[in-house]
Amino acid sequence: MTDVLELLADIKTSDRRKEVAEYINAHSDEFENVLDSAFKGTSKSKIQYKQHILDVVDLLSAKLAIQVIERAIEDIDSRIKVRGLQAAYRTRVDSLNPQLIDILENKDEQFEVRKWAVHILGSTDSAGYGKILRRLARDNKEDVNLRKEAVFALTKVNDDETLGTLCVLLGDQNVEIRESGAWALSNMSAPESINCLLAALEDESEKVRDWAIRGLRDMDDTKALQGLADVMARVPPNEQVRMIRLVVERKSEIILRAITELLGSEDVEVLRTAAWAIGVSPYPPAVPALRNLMEHEDEQVRYYGKVALFRSGGIDPTDLQL
Repeated sequence: MTDVLELLADIKTSDRRKEVAEYINAHSDEFENVLDSAFKGTSKSKIQYKQHILDVVDLLSAKLAIQVIERAIEDIDSRIKVRGLQAAYRTRVDSLNPQLIDILENKDEQFEVRKWAVHILGSTDSAGYGKILRRLARDNKEDVNLRKEAVFALTKVNDDETLGTLCVLLGDQNVEIRESGAWALSNMSAPESINCLLAALEDESEKVRDWAIRGLRDMDDTKALQGLADVMARVPPNEQVRMIRLVVERKSEIILRAITELLGSEDVEVLRTAAWAIGVSPYPPAVPALRNLMEHEDEQVRYYGKVALFRSGGIDPTDLQL
């Protein structure tokens, strides 16, 4: 037993780590005896033994790695437990998932420990453990950061129950959860979430609104884009400016038509931004409205208007004096 531990403690380089791992794989019986001893107790020397073993876990055979991880995630020391969970995550070990459920449901466990349990469940069988993850995400008595981790894991579960949960989270009292829910839905791009993302455009949080805008913008769906256009027409000027900058890259007929309509705004900043946007995404039907800006009193409005006119085919390049 001492020989193996001495080898582990003597690792100084990555090449040496590989050599020790090869020795362990070739002498599995000897190593298994070490495990039982090393993972008993919490003395400083025992912690060091465990750390040394975890240093080579990724290079061990699947059988030995699972034995190490199994002991590590049951360890009393949270540092060892976290390293064991991280190893389980890297190797996608799912045979220990029932134990991870116990860890996740133990509210006395440290956040880092429970967080990694969420990540493993979400990456190995997110659909199978979707109910547990959805319940965690909705639990307003839980640690907010852990709920956010559950939301992240749920982006891998694109089913009606998950979409329903994420939509519910857009009404959560905690702004961080609403932001996480909007982010998740924007990444999933599910047409079923259009209505709740449209509702989220009225959220008091700018981040929630931004993620909702991005989610709707990136869907190849007429209802989503028309919903954005309708909202953009009726929100205050400062919000119109933000929305124009976020949606212009979509370059859809619906969006560009909505931006063109804002070329008639009485707000100078809206005019500047709308004209700039048409310059970024040329739109020939905007030419008449752009020509109306050529005599505007604001220099930037005129400048962006000329650029947009040129790029949309409404002005001869030789007449473009910038």
